[in-house]
Amino acid sequence: MAKEFKPNVGRQIDAGEAQKWIDEYDRVMRKDKLVDTKAVFYGRDALLKMLSEEGTTGITFYLALKPTEADPNKKTVQLVLYPTYEDGTIKATAKSTGTDAAAMKVMDAQNPYDKGLQCPPYCP
Repeated sequence: MAKEFKPNVGRQIDAGEAQKWIDEYDRVMRKDKLVDTKAVFYGRDALLKMLSEEGTTGITFYLALKPTEADPNKKTVQLVLYPTYEDGTIKATAKSTGTDAAAMKVMDAQNPYDKGLQCPPYCP
């Protein structure tokens, strides 16, 4: 499996087919349509910063369960993004359990990204 994570992995698909898959996920997985995640948006700056890291060939998107701000006992799907290298490795340089200002200063492009805009409530 070495060197499988090439920059050209992935392809465009028919928008109708994509919508079928999205609708199926919505029907099967999103029981609470007002809270359960439908989509997550990440801005260009975050994506380009990860891709600019030397040796990065792409981004791996991990599905994660994250507590909601309104109710820490309720969890929603979130995407956690990691820059990925051709051999499939992901690297994080800071191992911090907090999000305080000092911990954030040591983070760089190799660290995972969170805080994408979740739909709901931020839906196009």
